[in-house]
Amino acid sequence: MRGGAWLKRLIGVLLIFSLLTGLNTASWTAASPAGTKQVLRIGLERFPASLDPAISSDVITSTIVNGLFEGLVRLDKTGQAVPGIAKAWKISSDGKTYTFTLRSDAKWSNKERITAADFEYAWKRALAPETGSNSAFNMYTISNAKDYNQGRLKDSSKVGVKALNSNTLQVTLNEKTAYFIQSLAENVYMPVNAGNVKANKKWAYSANTIITNGPFTLQSWEKNKMTLVSNPKYHAAADIHFSEVQFLLPKPGTANTTAAYINNEVDWAVAEFDMLDNSTRAKASSIRTVEMPLGSTYYYQFNLQQAPFNNVNIRKALAMAIDREALRYGSPAFGFIPPAIRSTDLNFRTAVADTSYFKENVKLARELLQKGLNEEGLNEFPSFSVIVNEGPGHYTIAESVINDWYNNLGIKASLEVQSWEELISNKVSRNFAVVRAGWGADYNDPAAMMETLSSTNENNDSGWSDPLYDSYVTQAKHTFDPKERIKLYAKAEKLLIDQMAIIPLYYYVADVLQKPNIHNVYLDYDGNIAFTRGYIK
Repeated sequence: MRGGAWLKRLIGVLLIFSLLTGLNTASWTAASPAGTKQVLRIGLERFPASLDPAISSDVITSTIVNGLFEGLVRLDKTGQAVPGIAKAWKISSDGKTYTFTLRSDAKWSNKERITAADFEYAWKRALAPETGSNSAFNMYTISNAKDYNQGRLKDSSKVGVKALNSNTLQVTLNEKTAYFIQSLAENVYMPVNAGNVKANKKWAYSANTIITNGPFTLQSWEKNKMTLVSNPKYHAAADIHFSEVQFLLPKPGTANTTAAYINNEVDWAVAEFDMLDNSTRAKASSIRTVEMPLGSTYYYQFNLQQAPFNNVNIRKALAMAIDREALRYGSPAFGFIPPAIRSTDLNFRTAVADTSYFKENVKLARELLQKGLNEEGLNEFPSFSVIVNEGPGHYTIAESVINDWYNNLGIKASLEVQSWEELISNKVSRNFAVVRAGWGADYNDPAAMMETLSSTNENNDSGWSDPLYDSYVTQAKHTFDPKERIKLYAKAEKLLIDQMAIIPLYYYVADVLQKPNIHNVYLDYDGNIAFTRGYIK
């Protein structure tokens, strides 16, 4: 999971979850600067400390890294992995060995040829414990990668990555993994120029020392401005239309990137309407925002070992009694896999409608509540607290949910706000009744969500497990047929929601400020700004 400055409301693995609003404002403002050169100005709240792909775990750094580097594959606009530096690959009959053929015309920005050895070096470097990569876990599908990363294996030659020759890379996995190609689009799998990295420990901190291989090169890195220019040596240079992309910090006296956009200082920004002064806020009322989905889900978690939350009818009653539209965050969620996650030629939520699992239904919720209370031998619902971590959005959402439970079911619950550290401690020790939670995909595939709740997954702190669910998820991992995989994940998700192991509340979205002549620039599933194939028209 990733988090960042302007997207510090986007969740990350076991980090503070906050909120990205889905509230739209009205019509439009002026056009971006015109000219023969296609120049895009993107507003950021801060700049990265380093542009090393191995340690780029936040969305701001990843956005820039994705413009400067390219891995074996990249994601197209549908979220599908397509060939990048690898022009083709073969998979062994047992599904565990991948052989990639690199493009012979792929070059580094210093004009050196990109070789398979660069990939082998980069991947093993990312896995090396001393590198300290927060994303190395994404590589654990590779044979011996986890043991090497966690220090149990010292010999890197035993990790399942090997350059067979200058343009052939062989990768061996622990087991058949259908989503492996999708995961290769993540930054941690990008190559680095081995000679440059070995020669200079500070190679990723300056435009003068960084060597890249992507659609853009880093022309300058100043205090308040980073400039990327199109790379004529890029293997798909004909697909790149922006001659220059500028990343800009707000000018002194400008509240944030939203104010910078309103002042026509940038062409593209994620909307953050807080911190605006009254004058700028008045201008904001005429600004159009574009809602873009993210691959993250906000939900509540039960203590399934604590009565009466061990009763499925009571859990269903609580889930059905919530007015999700009234939360005014994101888009209403009735499943676990968010709409930004791809399936085949559609996103998963288009292929599998979550409203087929359950709907908000106060009448049925009351009936289920009474049935559950009778089954538990209770005349009334016991008092309990909903725990959320600090942050005004979490408090507001909990208040709305608690009010719905009281007004629709007559259930009284209190609200307890804790620090993130205290909340995590109480989750681990099962010292809660209902607690807020969230998850975001680490790669664009349903597996990135569904495997989290498998009984053997170390990130599963829900207290819930089901052998049939595990079976569906494992089968999907081993199934290469996309349609069959989607059916298996749909079965697993239906089982999860039928048991109401969690209460899904909303899927994350972000409001984007984008000038109308800017096309094909969007937020990827993980909040990165995908700009490399954009254009002005």
